Amino acid sequence: MGLIALAKNQVLHKCGDKVETLEIVVKGSVCIAIEGESVEVGIGGILGVGEHPGDEYIYTYTANEESSVFSYPFGSIDDIYKIISSNPKISPILAAQSVKTVVLCLDKLENDFSQAVQDYEQLDTDKAEYPMLAVSVGLEVEDFPDLDNVKPPVKSQALTDWQEKFYRTLAENEELLKKTCYARSSDIANGFIMNALEAISFIAACREKLTEYKKEFQKHVGKFRSTMQLIRAKSADMKRNGADGAITDIDIQDALNTILEYAGADEKATENFRRIIGEFKKTSSRYDTSDESRALRRSVAVDYYAIYTAAFLRSLSDPAVPSEVMMFLMFGFVDEELAGLENTRQLYALMKTYKTDPNGYVITAYEWLKKIYNMELEPSRNEFDEDYFTALRTLKTSGDINEEQMEAMKNDRNERLKFEIKNLLALGNRMTYGRPSTFVPVFDAENVTRPLDVAYVDAKKINDFYDYIRSIDYSVFCRQGSYSNPDIGVTQVFIDEDVTPYMILMPNVGSRASLWQEIEGKKRNTPARFIISIFNTETFEDVMIRLCGEFRWEMCKTEQGVHWNDVTDPSLTSMFCDYLQFYKKNHSLSTEMKEKIKTDLKKNSNNYKNVFVGEYMNYLKFEANASPRLNKISREIIFTYCPFSKELREKLMDNPQYGELVKKHVSHHNGLMRPIANMIRKIKTEGNEVPQILYDQYEFLQK
Repeated sequence: MGLIALAKNQVLHKCGDKVETLEIVVKGSVCIAIEGESVEVGIGGILGVGEHPGDEYIYTYTANEESSVFSYPFGSIDDIYKIISSNPKISPILAAQSVKTVVLCLDKLENDFSQAVQDYEQLDTDKAEYPMLAVSVGLEVEDFPDLDNVKPPVKSQALTDWQEKFYRTLAENEELLKKTCYARSSDIANGFIMNALEAISFIAACREKLTEYKKEFQKHVGKFRSTMQLIRAKSADMKRNGADGAITDIDIQDALNTILEYAGADEKATENFRRIIGEFKKTSSRYDTSDESRALRRSVAVDYYAIYTAAFLRSLSDPAVPSEVMMFLMFGFVDEELAGLENTRQLYALMKTYKTDPNGYVITAYEWLKKIYNMELEPSRNEFDEDYFTALRTLKTSGDINEEQMEAMKNDRNERLKFEIKNLLALGNRMTYGRPSTFVPVFDAENVTRPLDVAYVDAKKINDFYDYIRSIDYSVFCRQGSYSNPDIGVTQVFIDEDVTPYMILMPNVGSRASLWQEIEGKKRNTPARFIISIFNTETFEDVMIRLCGEFRWEMCKTEQGVHWNDVTDPSLTSMFCDYLQFYKKNHSLSTEMKEKIKTDLKKNSNNYKNVFVGEYMNYLKFEANASPRLNKISREIIFTYCPFSKELREKLMDNPQYGELVKKHVSHHNGLMRPIANMIRKIKTEGNEVPQILYDQYEFLQK
């Protein structure tokens, strides 16, 4: 008990906590909230008078700003008078604030009752419009017997008319009364306070009744409202798109309810998510570092993926998914106010004009999940680097499932989807966002730091980058395999296959791209899985080059297995690790170069991969343009395993830093091309058809 300092947005008491104290606000202001509605109480306000000692708090009390309250034990109603009578010096302030709180509570109760009346009247309107509206969008007209149980709200009179006028008049004359009446005697002030607190408790009782009515109302009209919400969304889509399907107008309203009603997820999860988004939207400091803001951000994700899963599953059988729902599935959009009007319009336009990648490798998270659900692809690895089947075996080993359950889950579409959403979608969303401590999965205008049309990542942008990087590092996506055909005399020949990776566009505004996995299962010629925010806030080229550097390193580790850092089996990773491990003893490096390596290692916490990625970026951005950035050893290693394309090699042939490296590369590749050329000639001579794969490999070695 005593003085308590509160930071901005700090929660003093939460709904459901046990009532044990009463507080007086001595600095700042405190928000008293219930069911998304709130009243602000300033200096002199008494917190907790509408509660019952020993019961659970009905309201949540949160500091609007840096505030202070003085806390007192609250064991019975009699404690209220003891508290106010022990503060005679501030009794005029307490009296004025108590009267003001009565008026604020009356106004709030009146507004909430008016809203309840509007909701009831809107229900009547909707019931009348429903049959024709349902038919207009091609749906059957249903019966809703629960609507017969809905009664109009009955107004509870908290105070008589003369009492209400009395308190309003007192509030209007606050300054005068503080000087002439409340200050005359603490007993006079205390009398006003006690009467005001009694009035507040009457109002609180009426509010509880109204809250109960709202809950009953929602219980009976929930299904009907859900149906009407979706019908209106489909009708609005038809109007927005016009007769010829062109976008004519964009006016998204009440998107959160449309999404939640469409998803039809668990009622508790739905209501909790609705409440959290309302609270999140109203909190201006939702991205600060306070414990309350962190908890609020974490709470947004608690039910988000349950809603996402439910909406996704329903969309699979719906030929006309509402625009709001599709924006949710593609971009994480949940609320037009949270997203901002202009951003909402842009999201709508981008959703409507979205074109799938003709090659099928650049894909939204929504499209990706459809492939997983339809069993076109295997689920991605989890955070422990286990694929779906390995994860199932782990569950069986730990006793969480039995053999029969494991076999059933292997081909269970819903379980595969659940695994993918829990891992790639949930973890990948956080990873690509770039700032894990402030991550929220919903689209928020606060995170938009670049115009959406500039930040937007689509198939063209990704494919253009793939063309660009292949024009420099032509073998970046190549995997080595072997080919044999004894029937035509080909025992074994090593081939290089260019395997374009999948790029999954995650539904967030973020700053990172990441390699999720380099191959599928144990098949080395399967596409890698890259992830990137669908709205990228950083320099796109830098983000993608960094990603390709990461892929180069991890793919080499996968191909080399346990020998990835064994210098007796030369590879990109083993040679680069050896170079960094023993750079101090390398006589080819100057003191200045060694100092730079030391700095790079320190900056990257001795992570060799991160040092390589930085060097790879310099290699592609600067060295490829004849602007030296690497030392001799680093340049030789990277050029050996990530050689420039033929066009660039020819340009760099006369460059003293690359001349010998290019000659060595050409000589090595000529040695590889010779046996393939002889093999092709021999097959032709014997009258057999030359497999295309041999021509492709010969052409690849010429690059």
